[in-house]
Amino acid sequence: MTSTPPTRTLLTALLTCLLVLFAGPTVHASVQDTGGKGRSTFGVQPSGPKKPDRRSDFSYGVTPGAAVRDHIAVLNHSARPLTLKVYASDAFNTTDGGFDLLAEGVRSKDAGSWIRTARSRVVIPARSRAVVPFTLTVPAGVAPGDHAAGLVASLASSRPDGKGDRVAVEQRVGARVHIRVAGELKPGLAVQDVRATYHGTSNPFGTGSATVTYTVRNTGNIRLGARGTVRFANSVSGPLRAPGVETIKGLLPGNSVRVTATVRGLFPAVRSTATVNLDAIPVGGDIDPALPSATSSAGFWTVPWALLALLVLAAGLTVALVRRRRRRRPGGPTRPAPTDPHPHPSVTSAPKEAKTSMLIKRFTRPTALGLASLLAAAGGVLMLGTAAQAETLGTLSLTPPTGTDTSSVTLSTSGPCPEEADYLIVKVAGKGFPAEGQNVVGNSEVAIYPSAGEGLDIPLSETMRDYANTAGFKTLEGRYDFTVTCRKAFGESTFGDYEGSMWFTSNTTYQDTDPDGPEPTEPTGPSESPDPTGSTDPTEPTDPSESPDPTDSTDPTEPTDTASPSDTADPTDTADPGTADGGSTDGGSTEGGSSDGGASGGGTDVTTEVSGGGDGGSLASTGSGTGAITLIALALVAAGTAAVWWARRRGLLTFVGGWNHR
Repeated sequence: MTSTPPTRTLLTALLTCLLVLFAGPTVHASVQDTGGKGRSTFGVQPSGPKKPDRRSDFSYGVTPGAAVRDHIAVLNHSARPLTLKVYASDAFNTTDGGFDLLAEGVRSKDAGSWIRTARSRVVIPARSRAVVPFTLTVPAGVAPGDHAAGLVASLASSRPDGKGDRVAVEQRVGARVHIRVAGELKPGLAVQDVRATYHGTSNPFGTGSATVTYTVRNTGNIRLGARGTVRFANSVSGPLRAPGVETIKGLLPGNSVRVTATVRGLFPAVRSTATVNLDAIPVGGDIDPALPSATSSAGFWTVPWALLALLVLAAGLTVALVRRRRRRRPGGPTRPAPTDPHPHPSVTSAPKEAKTSMLIKRFTRPTALGLASLLAAAGGVLMLGTAAQAETLGTLSLTPPTGTDTSSVTLSTSGPCPEEADYLIVKVAGKGFPAEGQNVVGNSEVAIYPSAGEGLDIPLSETMRDYANTAGFKTLEGRYDFTVTCRKAFGESTFGDYEGSMWFTSNTTYQDTDPDGPEPTEPTGPSESPDPTGSTDPTEPTDPSESPDPTDSTDPTEPTDTASPSDTADPTDTADPGTADGGSTDGGSTEGGSSDGGASGGGTDVTTEVSGGGDGGSLASTGSGTGAITLIALALVAAGTAAVWWARRRGLLTFVGGWNHR
């Protein structure tokens, strides 16, 4: 058997050491004993002076210069005695958000260096435990905020590798130590290094997938959780939300996590955008940090290579076909007919002239223009359909009428949807949102919404701040219009809209009236209304002889100057200006560098989206992408023009009035 150099043995031990961190009052590690005495199992647990307690980890609030004394229990569940090392080490986050500790022999520079155990090595009898005291001494000049470490029990052993060499293995278990030093607390999160790539499809008219990777960094001085939302958008596909983005738990100050998210169904519209929105959430029972959302975007190429290849192939075949027809045509330009000095009547000239006359009769200029116009009109109808507006059925009111960007808003229609409309869609438009509006309520049954008198109450599942983050902008300002469209579940049938607006007077506050519009005038009472005839108070008796001159009386049909509620400016006529997952943290230790910090959690997403179009770039009437419809319309126009040109070049289409020159 070959011997192993000490350096290699130590390096192998560090690389193969196992770390276990489970959420429970006791954590264990188990390893097969190579001496044939069975499996060695041991663990650690926060403890009092005599026996373990029910704490899941060590958590302290201290001031600079303070000293804390506590205990950790080391438990041996094996059938033989164990000799274990006990020490402290700095903690850090792994690349996927897990909690890990520095390897033995790596010097601690933060909280791990503040802890001193009464014993560095303990011998524990079989199926017994030892309580080890330790002291935590906080340096006088330490920075305020959160500091993390771990108390470790370690078992050294050796085992053969695949080549028969003996390698040293360190089995470790640990308990987390969280320390908050008094002082100014500065929470902070940032989204950095956003990179997106597109994975195409061989289907020329199909959709592909996109992957985005980004870094979440804790730029503050306290532990934070982070809930991320990733959306992709381009001129054809509306904002598509990437599923499965996990909530990050317990990101330590100065640490970062790399996150990857993938979405399917993205149409390759040459250029697309990935937008990452990050919300901070408290951990360990902390108060809500009340941080603004962190948002970052990255553009990336989504070139429809398969579609381009198909178009190039179609163009090549068309050119080849035209050239072939031209070469086969009698009397073509490549073989000019010789001039006969003695012309004589041609036997075949009469039938050709008759045929040409028939074509002229069938395809005169008006008829040819009509055929070309039909094809062009088909495309024009589709393009105009993207801007078509449904009939206005009534108005919308907002509850609450004033609020903030994080308020839960309910839209109330002034009347019901028509009987034939069994579904509805809600969109919002304004500064920052797509020109065609962004869907905030997907294709939903009318019956699920409660009746508000004669109308419907439609609660929005997200806030205006959420919708702005989806659209990829931060500042809410000016007027935002909501439209409720009554429609059928499928097809193009719509039956009218309800419309209403809100105005943001700052980035965080809104109202349902135009701040720049005229102030509503209080209606005057009947007794205060001026008499249009100029007569005196009707309560005063008048002399019949003093009746007013008929020529001085006011025309009863002439409007008076009396203010009425109907004179109040309609807000819709104004021009457009342009939980926290507060569960307790996991205690215990890590195993093999694995982590549990990336486990999913946080709030439930109840956003609904229109099938086929996604949020944003879709028609209220059909749910289809406006960009895709525009492309199809342009293709129809081009096809009509090419068809007329091809027929004229072949001589199948003849224009009257000198249009036949080539």
